[in-house]
Amino acid sequence: TTGFEEKDTTDTVLAQKGHFYGVYLLCSQSLDTRYHGRCYVGFTVNPKRRINQHNRGCDFGGAKKTSKSGPWQMVLIVHGFANNITALQFEWAWQQPALSTRLKIFPELKRKRPKETHFDYHLRILTKMLSVGPWHRLSLTVRWLETQYEREFEQLIPAHMQIVSGKLAITASQRLAAAQQHHTQKLWALECHLCMNRIENPERSRLGCLNLTCRLTCHMICLANYFLSEEQQPGQYIPISGRCPLCDTQLNWAALLQRKRLGHKANDIEVDSEDGAELSDVPELDSDLEADKEID
Repeated sequence: TTGFEEKDTTDTVLAQKGHFYGVYLLCSQSLDTRYHGRCYVGFTVNPKRRINQHNRGCDFGGAKKTSKSGPWQMVLIVHGFANNITALQFEWAWQQPALSTRLKIFPELKRKRPKETHFDYHLRILTKMLSVGPWHRLSLTVRWLETQYEREFEQLIPAHMQIVSGKLAITASQRLAAAQQHHTQKLWALECHLCMNRIENPERSRLGCLNLTCRLTCHMICLANYFLSEEQQPGQYIPISGRCPLCDTQLNWAALLQRKRLGHKANDIEVDSEDGAELSDVPELDSDLEADKEID
């Protein structure tokens, strides 16, 4: 997916508070030629709040490095990380390609090319990051937030990743968002459809199909191994995607885990396979550590 005609476009996408982790790219719109076009990489759980903090200055939660060189635009954000640790590791590598274990083998990323803009340099680093492990196996979304900055990527990104355009909005209530997405009760079997053993700790180890009419019930490890056997990539431990062994629906592993984390317990009913038949918000944290370095 590299061309604009292949991108999905959405005006506003709702993300759930406490389950959104993004790494963003800022570009300075300063009238001062010393700062105009400079870039800054950061982590956030709330993009709209974060850009406001950057533009108001460090006294209002912004970073020192961005306080006197704005105003700033958040032009791009990468999201879909399973947790803040993974996102923070991605942020650090994007900031420090010369120090990152995964990226320092690419000497061309150590500095800008002659006449290359700061933005194009950061996009080149991002393109390389999405093509190497461990990030190339994550189900990430690259979201353009400002259309005038949209570019084609220098190389193909993994097919399971998405390139989209549009703003993001963080919902105030996970419970409301969950209720809007799940109107149908999910029926669970008591035994794993793959290993045929009883699922003893369903709240921790059970996964099912995203198709709510499908009765698939599996141990998490059983379904992961089933998907990995389909991928035929030895040495991997976390699958990217696979087809439901019952209804053949194409399933994204990250989407399965996301639904698991949201824990739709109110809609879940356990039934014997032979019969045939309030979410808490995580505190919002953003990263702008003094150790972080802006890439010039």
